[in-house]
Amino acid sequence: MNGATIAYTIAGLGGFGAGAYLSATGERTTGIILMAAGLAFQMLALRQLKMAKKKDLTDAGR
Repeated sequence: MNGATIAYTIAGLGGFGAGAYLSATGERTTGIILMAAGLAFQMLALRQLKMAKKKDLTDAGR
């Protein structure tokens, strides 16, 4: 796992957590936007993990 994957994961969790907090405390619109951004970062992290797994499977056959 490379640094970009870890950064996407941390950004996703942080963004979603901050968005959930802001939504609960009254800044609903900003919170929803941050939660959506957090989910987008999580999708990028999962895509990176999927690509890394696919690369590892093809390299093992050589």
